[in-house]
Amino acid sequence: MPQKKEALKTLRTSLLSRGFSLAKASLRPGRMNQIEAIVKELGQLKGSAMKVGQTLSMYGEHLLPKEVTEMLKTLQSNAAPLSWAPIAQVLQEELGAELLAELEVEPEALGAASIGQVHRARVKATGEELVLKVQYPGVSEAIASDLKLLKFFLNMSELVPRGPRFDQIFEEIKEMLAQEIDYTIERRFLDSFYDVLKSDKRYLLPKSFSRYSTRRVLAMEKVCGVRVDSPEVQALSLERRNALGLAYFDLYMRELLELRQVQTDPHLGNYLIRVDESGADQLVLFDFGAVRAVPKPFLKHYYMMMSGGVQRDPRLIEIGGRQFGLLQPEDKIDLVRDFCNLVILILEPFSSGVYDWGASDLPKRVAKQVSHIAFSYKLRAPPRELVFLDRKLGGAFMFLSGLKCVVDARPVLERHLARVKVELGG
Repeated sequence: MPQKKEALKTLRTSLLSRGFSLAKASLRPGRMNQIEAIVKELGQLKGSAMKVGQTLSMYGEHLLPKEVTEMLKTLQSNAAPLSWAPIAQVLQEELGAELLAELEVEPEALGAASIGQVHRARVKATGEELVLKVQYPGVSEAIASDLKLLKFFLNMSELVPRGPRFDQIFEEIKEMLAQEIDYTIERRFLDSFYDVLKSDKRYLLPKSFSRYSTRRVLAMEKVCGVRVDSPEVQALSLERRNALGLAYFDLYMRELLELRQVQTDPHLGNYLIRVDESGADQLVLFDFGAVRAVPKPFLKHYYMMMSGGVQRDPRLIEIGGRQFGLLQPEDKIDLVRDFCNLVILILEPFSSGVYDWGASDLPKRVAKQVSHIAFSYKLRAPPRELVFLDRKLGGAFMFLSGLKCVVDARPVLERHLARVKVELGG
């Protein structure tokens, strides 16, 4: 069980204090000391500074040294909560005294993330149990200054390469944050996915409560479940674990190829399992802050590469790679071959029948191939959609691996690819 993090008493929100904090971290001697110090400070600063660190970790092999990526990944699951007083102040400001008086809110946080944390609540009049996602104070005001400061100190520390792509990534992060700090957007996505999935008994989504929701507070029905890696889930029969794994992957394919709206944060903490005595277990979905649209032109190229990878057809993979700009006319045949082999490797679970997800060392082999390509050739930064979808696909692997699934997921993939092929006119 992870060690409980001590709550932070306050957040450093002023430009001066946050800048001084990062400056101290970036000036420590030694490369690893620099990395550790910066990551530690990002975890304490929270808000957009912490979110930048989390997002940079996703670009990993495309942008950062391996040791930087590994350190930044700890930000995904190592967030300490904020103490109750500043959270109570946000609730007071957002809901007002009258509405807040209708609720009984537990001061201890259920969980903490980069821009907000979650608290249990109860509607006094009806007894309804809620979960309140409350944004940290000063997050929206700090975005612009945080991005400038972090970009400056990362450049000063020489931990990341400078150039147009680095600048572009920060612009993308700015766009993402603008969406994620507006909880009214997340509530719309929650409601939309609820409507789409409410008739599918494999999934369970909470209803939102508009009465207690604002731009900085999201109120949802409390839904119970246990983590994927919990003893209760691990004790389920293989058949039930396989069903949960296929439900996850089927939903991802539907998000990508049908809805073209993908929840791009596959962290296992964003999912729960409701274990049912009759065997009708459900996948609980409750986090829609990182939903990204998938443009149709992008989807055409992605479909081409996925189809090529599943069919082990280098020709289709090469076409998709060139459409994305990942392969260029001047590229030598060795690079094209290695790129095609990488795509085929990534899609290995869908090309060999029943696959033992829990026993597979595929992530290590993919990382080795990526390192080989990165070392041997000049890397080209991928489209941002590709980064997020690669992350989601990796999350799907970790989900099925965590469930120790032994199952053939190719029929699910082929069904979705066949349907989208008709839609794309292919």
